[in-house]
This record gives sequence, structure tokens and C-alpha cells, in this order.
Amino acid sequence: MTQAARLVTCRSGAAAVEFALIAFPLVMLVLGMLQFVIYSYLQQTLSDALYQTASDPEPELLAQDKPGYVAKFCARIAFSDSCLNQTTGIKIEAMKLANAPTAPTAITGTTFDTGASRDVILLRATMAAPRIVPMIPELVAQDSVVFRR
Repeated sequence: MTQAARLVTCRSGAAAVEFALIAFPLVMLVLGMLQFVIYSYLQQTLSDALYQTASDPEPELLAQDKPGYVAKFCARIAFSDSCLNQTTGIKIEAMKLANAPTAPTAITGTTFDTGASRDVILLRATMAAPRIVPMIPELVAQDSVVFRR
């Protein structure tokens, strides 16, 4: 058998080449699923924290102490280390329901008016999920709750 014929029929290293072809897409698929799980967990903990606030409002919220309320709120949700970041952290808004815009608006975190006793309050929050895969667009968890003060 000639040298060229031996190279054509040689199978050594075929598993390594096949693994190299499959490894990158497999790793990206696993990391993408992990990114989605992180986003889902953040969305769930954000929703739970808002509903807990609606059922039993914190004194900081009722006193319109936004920094104090945000600190307490961040202690309840996942990824609280990045929650208090001024630029990429959580954005919370509170306003009387009568003052709420009727069109969809972005949550900027600038409005924080919890009104007086017996007012109906709209509380909204948003936070970007930590990114582990740079090719996936930023996933942002957001939720809102309405409650009577």
C-alpha cells in the first residue's frame, strides 16, 4: 500500500476532529441556556419582591426614602451585588396610579412619589440580567404592581 492510500484510509485523530467541530456549538448552546436561566431567575425574584412590597409596604417606601427602599429591595432579589450599581443596577419607580402614563413608557427610575394614605400606587422595577454570553442581546427583567397604600 502506498503512502497516499494509507493517509486516505487512516482513522487516527478522527474523533478529535469531530469533537472540535461539535464542541463550540455545544458550549454556546449550554451557555445560552444558562443565560436564559439567569434571566428567568432574576425575573421571578424581581416579581416576588414587588408583590411582597404590595402586600406589606416597607416603612422606607411609605416615607418616600428611595435609597433606603432600594437597598432593602436589592437584598430580596437575585444578583444583589450588581443591583445597587447606579448605571446598570435596578431602576424603581413609584407613582400614583392617576399620574401613571397610559402609553407604554420606559422605566427610568426618576419618579418616586408614593402619595398619601389610601392612594393607589403603581410600583415598577427593571433590571438587566448579568450577561455571560456576549453574543446574546441584553435581557431585561421588569415587572409592576398596583396596591393601595
